[in-house]
Amino acid sequence: MPVWTAPQTPATTRVEQLHQSVTGNSPRHVASAPGTFMVIGENADHFGGVTVVGLAGVRAAVAVSPRVDNMIAVHTDFAGQEIADQVEGAQLAQLSDSGFSSFAAADAPSTQDEPPRGLAVRLGGLVNTLIGRQMLSRDTSGVDITVVSDIPLGSGLGALHATDAALCLALLADDSDIDTAPLRTRLAEIASQSAKTFSDVPVVRSRHSAAMRGAGGTVSVVDYADGSLTQAPHPIREDVRIFAVAAGFDEVFADKADSVTKGRQFIDDACTNFGVSSLRQLPEASERVVEWVDARRQVNGADSAPTLEAARAWVVFCETETNQATLAAKALRSMHGDEFFAIINTPAQTPGLPVPEQLVELLTLRGARAARPAAAGMSQAVIAYVPAKDADNLMADLAAAGLAVMEVTQGAPASTQN
Repeated sequence: MPVWTAPQTPATTRVEQLHQSVTGNSPRHVASAPGTFMVIGENADHFGGVTVVGLAGVRAAVAVSPRVDNMIAVHTDFAGQEIADQVEGAQLAQLSDSGFSSFAAADAPSTQDEPPRGLAVRLGGLVNTLIGRQMLSRDTSGVDITVVSDIPLGSGLGALHATDAALCLALLADDSDIDTAPLRTRLAEIASQSAKTFSDVPVVRSRHSAAMRGAGGTVSVVDYADGSLTQAPHPIREDVRIFAVAAGFDEVFADKADSVTKGRQFIDDACTNFGVSSLRQLPEASERVVEWVDARRQVNGADSAPTLEAARAWVVFCETETNQATLAAKALRSMHGDEFFAIINTPAQTPGLPVPEQLVELLTLRGARAARPAAAGMSQAVIAYVPAKDADNLMADLAAAGLAVMEVTQGAPASTQN
């Protein structure tokens, strides 16, 4: 399988051309956002811990123009994978209402399985959420949305998160504060909340934050204890090149991410029970959560909560990942490369999450200084840090073995196209 590289023509240029072709109209606005790679902390993200995220050189570009009807029509090209989809505004409103009422209906039996939520629902849901948050006019009706992404789906580089970020900027491009930190912080939060409501794919909030507010030449350190986003030196300074490697791209991991969804629901339930927004705020969290799970199982039955071992494993896993992310950021800032790679190369004791262990082992044996799942439980890809002097040979060997390979170069944050 050949090494994947992006076309030389910018995605913003190609999305303008595609939008004109499929809609017959020139786009009102165009924006783009970078792919993101998780250095560490993707599961601590939901826990309220610390995550470290880098920006990739590949981007997703979005073009938008208004429609006279109430339809959200989406045409996308994700690295050659074309998808066309549409949804009515009334359906999005129903999904939004069901999302807000999910707590009340949590114990009610489901009459039927919901169909998978496609790209039109995810992106149209973001339009709906921006209207509900009074970021867009309530007079907004339908929208034509065209996406050209050089970030393959399934590459572990946050293709959908980048699309969300670019769509936010394209829709609000006329706002004079579009490049200010407060507005971008709010848009990142809205994008994450909307994706949680309107998508089946697990959301990593720090991807949206980094895409909106990151900086070139660094990685972003997001600490949910105080909501801060700061910068640390980029790992590439340690004379390595970074690669995303997978058995194949072009496949979203949604159908295999059920264990992540269940783990997150358990964390949310525990937060609700203890009256905290994050289990990180709960002293002696692992012991207290296990006691609560034990009591719940005794009162409501064994099916009402995970096993005590699973509950403890989830909390300890998230606490450990937060601690490792903190240490990794410290090592980067101290320019202690060996220490940094040792930290991110430490195998995580994931509580039953599907991870590409064999691929991690292969890359380590082939000479990578560190190799780590791109997002444990959420991606089949691996992020590998390879000594620069060995990178070309290793990349060629991996491609010859039939693996999908893509170099992760340094990127820049989301921007509008003037």
